[in-house]
Amino acid sequence: MPRLFSAGQNQGMNYACAAAIGAVSGLRSMTGPAIIATAARAKHLDLRRTPFPWLASSNAATIVPALAIGEMIADKLPFMPDRIKPGSLAGRAAAGALCGYAVFSSRGRGEALTAAVVGAAAAISASWAGYEYRRKVRLPKIASALLEDGIAAGLGVLLIRKVCA
Repeated sequence: MPRLFSAGQNQGMNYACAAAIGAVSGLRSMTGPAIIATAARAKHLDLRRTPFPWLASSNAATIVPALAIGEMIADKLPFMPDRIKPGSLAGRAAAGALCGYAVFSSRGRGEALTAAVVGAAAAISASWAGYEYRRKVRLPKIASALLEDGIAAGLGVLLIRKVCA
C-alpha cells in the first residue's frame, strides 16, 4: 500500500504520528498496542531497534489484539469505571506512551522519549474528549460506544497503513 509520507520526512510528522496513535490509545487503551503489534508482525513497522521488538512476535500479534477486543466488549458493561479515573487514565497514558515511542522510533532517529510523552499526552487528551463525547452525544449508549470503537480502530489502521509506518 502506498504511504502518504516517507519515514525520512520531517520530525514534525514523526511527532504527529506519535500523537495520533497515542490518541487512539486514549479512546481504547489496548487498540493502539494491538495495531502496533499487528503492524510489527506484518513488517509494516520495524521495532527491532526499539525496546519493543517482542511486539512483533506471533504471541503478541495474537494476544494484544485479543485484549483489545476484550476491552471493547468490557467497555459496554455498566460497572466499568470511567476512563478519567486515575487508574484508567494512567493505563491509557502508558499505552499512548508505548505506542508513541514505538511509532516514532520505527520511523527514524530522534527523541523517542519525547515522542512517548507526546503519545501519553495525546492519550490523556483523547480520554477526556471521549468521555465528554459519550456524556453529551444524543445516541443510545451502545451506539455511541460502537461508534467510538470504530473511530479508534479505523484511525489506528489508517495511520499505520497510510501515514506512519
